[in-house]
Amino acid sequence: MYRVDRGSIFLTLLGRSPTARLIDLFLDNSLFEFTRIEIIQAVGMAKSTLYKTLPILEEAGIIINTRKIGKSSLYRLNSDSEIVQYLQAIIRSYSTAMARAEEGTAVSETERELVAT
Repeated sequence: MYRVDRGSIFLTLLGRSPTARLIDLFLDNSLFEFTRIEIIQAVGMAKSTLYKTLPILEEAGIIINTRKIGKSSLYRLNSDSEIVQYLQAIIRSYSTAMARAEEGTAVSETERELVAT
């Protein structure tokens, strides 16, 4: 399960703001659906912060409300979103750059800049 204290690539690059932590949770668990309570527990976020942040991510198309079970809405990553696809590409590029840097193989200028952040 997701741990808020772990050092993910996404949080390393973009910090630990509530928005970044939510996106990180969904990126790491792209096939899963979460209720609001599960999200709050997973990222250690106050309910009021979640209720402010979640609609922003929905409006941006990053996450989608997939269905309801009783009174609970379930949310998951919107893999069809261009924004999500760009974020995933950034994470892959950063991972590749880090691996190449550790191996000592050729790193492109763009990858070098990513590693330097």
